[in-house]
Amino acid sequence: MDTLKDIKPLVDIADHSFTYLLVLLFVVLLMALLAGYFGWKKFQLKRRNDKKRKALNLLKNLDFNDSKLTAYTFSRYANVLVNDNNAVDFEKINTALLAYKYKEKVAQLEPDLIKKIKDFLHV
Repeated sequence: MDTLKDIKPLVDIADHSFTYLLVLLFVVLLMALLAGYFGWKKFQLKRRNDKKRKALNLLKNLDFNDSKLTAYTFSRYANVLVNDNNAVDFEKINTALLAYKYKEKVAQLEPDLIKKIKDFLHV
């Protein structure tokens, strides 16, 4: 048994595989989050454009003979189309349309108001 004394103790070997796994998992998770974010942004942009397109189609097909329906429809759907350039025009038209809302019987829309609405919609 004296000849077995040359067996050496165990040596620690540096193993970084767990660290590599965590880094790889972090990178994959980060890429998945970025892909999800950009997909969500694209979906939101498409949805917003669909909303604008729908509102514009409804507003272009307004029936100016029914002044009350025109006033409510314009007020509801023109909000989607408002930007910095036409916000003042929208407020003026919306204020003028208040006379055609909230009453049981209303008169026909004035021709200059119809022209303002059509100019706002670029019809």
